[in-house]
Amino acid sequence: MKAVQRTDSRLDKLWLLVRFAYYFLALPYLVFMGISMAFVSYGTAVGKTTGADSQFYSVAIVVWLLAIVPLAIRRYGKVSRRRQLKKMAAMLSSPERFSPQKQHQVLDAGRGKYLGVDTERGTILYIHIVKKGLIDVVGLTMQGWTNRELEGTALRLYTRMPDVPVLSVYAHQTVARELFNTLGAMSHNSYSEPFPKEPWPEYVGRQSRFVEFEHNVVVPQVV
Repeated sequence: MKAVQRTDSRLDKLWLLVRFAYYFLALPYLVFMGISMAFVSYGTAVGKTTGADSQFYSVAIVVWLLAIVPLAIRRYGKVSRRRQLKKMAAMLSSPERFSPQKQHQVLDAGRGKYLGVDTERGTILYIHIVKKGLIDVVGLTMQGWTNRELEGTALRLYTRMPDVPVLSVYAHQTVARELFNTLGAMSHNSYSEPFPKEPWPEYVGRQSRFVEFEHNVVVPQVV
């Protein structure tokens, strides 16, 4: 496994602080100001109030841009991550090795995570966009994990990999519980490896080279 820097740098931490300040402090104020200015503008238009001039409208436009543009960028990022995760999952899927049903897949675009479970073959695929330029791609068989945990909407799978000891996704509580129960039932079954010369985890590690090339990222699990 490639050695990578997983912890946030000072710049990353500063960016997180800026985002927190914007969404929890600045955004509510901007929305309040924008709505207030919209009422003033409407009142001026119908002749109920006076005093709104070109400078007022310029400030109102700036306020609404500051409120809407970051939200639009965030929405675009979420849609982009969803598309990216689907594309990577499709690249690593195959009818012989990994072909999960829809109800056995969780795509958490907000956190950049995908978890799919093939109940017929006993194979698991986990993808996590850790940060820009770094993506975890993990293939597991039933022998590759030791325990599972469900806490509200969070499903966790404990692995035998020191660098990625816990795989976690968030989903609707009903979906998370169903997948939790499915994994429990699968743990009592016996699955054979159809390709003993290249087991599923090794296959995913090799195929992840194409993920690196296609998306211009680093995948530590590449072999």
